[in-house]
Amino acid sequence: LRQDACQQLARKSPLKLSDFDSFSLDYYEKTGDTPSPYQRMKAVYEYCRKYAEQFTTESDSLIFIGKTGLGKTHLALAIANVCLQKGFSVIYNSSQNIMHQLEAEHFGRARDTGFLEKLCGCDLLILDDLGTEFLTSFISSMLYTVLNTRLNQGLPTIISTNLEPQEMEDLYGERVVSRIFSMFRSFLFAGKDIRMQKRALQK
Repeated sequence: LRQDACQQLARKSPLKLSDFDSFSLDYYEKTGDTPSPYQRMKAVYEYCRKYAEQFTTESDSLIFIGKTGLGKTHLALAIANVCLQKGFSVIYNSSQNIMHQLEAEHFGRARDTGFLEKLCGCDLLILDDLGTEFLTSFISSMLYTVLNTRLNQGLPTIISTNLEPQEMEDLYGERVVSRIFSMFRSFLFAGKDIRMQKRALQK
């Protein structure tokens, strides 16, 4: 029942599932810094693929940090795809949409109830684009509640964000950011905006 409820929520997501085979390392430069963007992203890709293959409800929580268009959402959803195929319950959506649903439920505007419980109890939660939501004290409190509850239960969460650590602390406060960076495994995404590169090739 829990898995079915999570799949119903997943179907409402505007995000499409991606897979590892469609993730191309060709867009990352092999020159420049050491490690180069290519070397860094190859290591991130390989870790994510292994993570998905070996996923359990005791797997690490992950945070993907980097500018827009570097593949954060693609890899997060590729992990979700594998986990769903294995029968795990997965909720994935933008942070903005998730927080909007929490607000609607809390203030009695939602048709369905129990969303917070599903967020806290699903096998894997993916919060995409953290930092794009309209921040209020309620949203900040809900974010801490969800993350803290899942960490206390040992359940994994994946966060993607364009924000630097200090920007996150400025927005959400030390309490939230401390929990994330002390309990999540961090990955810094490097390179140039892939969407912009694809547009340039199409011209």
